[in-house]
Amino acid sequence: MGLVLLIAVPALVLVLVAAGAAVWLLWPGRAGGGETVVVRVDSGASRDEIAEVAEILAERVREMGEGDPVVTADPGVVAVELPRGADSEAAADLLGRRGVLAFRPVVGTGAQAGDPADAELSLPEPDTGQDLHLGPARLGNAEVAAAEAALDERSGQWTVNVTFTDGGREAWARLTGEAACRPAGDARRRVAIVVDEEVVSAPEVGPETACGVGLTDAATVLSGRFTGDEARALASLVQVDPLPVEAEVVEVR
Repeated sequence: MGLVLLIAVPALVLVLVAAGAAVWLLWPGRAGGGETVVVRVDSGASRDEIAEVAEILAERVREMGEGDPVVTADPGVVAVELPRGADSEAAADLLGRRGVLAFRPVVGTGAQAGDPADAELSLPEPDTGQDLHLGPARLGNAEVAAAEAALDERSGQWTVNVTFTDGGREAWARLTGEAACRPAGDARRRVAIVVDEEVVSAPEVGPETACGVGLTDAATVLSGRFTGDEARALASLVQVDPLPVEAEVVEVR
C-alpha cells in the first residue's frame, strides 16, 4: 500500500503519494481548466527534486497573473494544467527554463581581456555579439525579494524592477562599488545580469556611483529589448528559486 500524506497550508493543499511518486498541487478558486504543458525532468532526478520542480513551476504560473494551475508530477514528468485562458506559448517558454539568475562582474571583453584568471565564463553580449568575460556570480535568485515587470513611461520600453533582500542589497553595493573604481569606458566598470547563461544586459556603473560605496538602494532595474510578455516572464523567473535539475517542455495539449 502506498503512503499518502496530506499537508494543508493557507495557500494550497499538497498531496504526496509516495509509492507512485505523484504530486498534486491544488489551490482554491479558479484552478486549471486550460491547456496542459508537459515538462520532462532529468532522468537522474530524485523524487524530492521532482516534487520541488512541480512546486516551482506552479509558482511561476501563478506569477504570470493568469490564475492558479493544477500540477501533477510522476517519475520523470511534470504536467502543468494552466488556468483557463492562459497563454500556453508564453507559459511553455517560461516553464522550460532552468531560471538561474546571476549578477556577475565583467572582467574583460573580446578586445579587452583583462586578467584571464578572473574569468569564470565568456558569453556574447546581446546587442553586439562581442564576448564578455565574466567573473563568479555575486548575487542570484536567493538575493531577490521581489520582481515586477513595468512599462517605462518615458522610454516606452518594458523593464523589470528588482527588489533585493537585505543580503542582496549589501552584495549589490559591494559589486557596484568595486566596478565604480574602474575608469569610464573600462569593461571592468560593467556588471552583467545573466539568466540561464544568457546575458540580459551588462550596463556600466554610472559616474555618480562612488568607488568602494556602490549603489546602496535595495532595488535595481533590468532593461533590455523586452516585450511585455518577456518582461513578465523574466520577473517570474528571477523571483523564485531556479529548477534544481534540467527540464524541458515536450508537449502542449
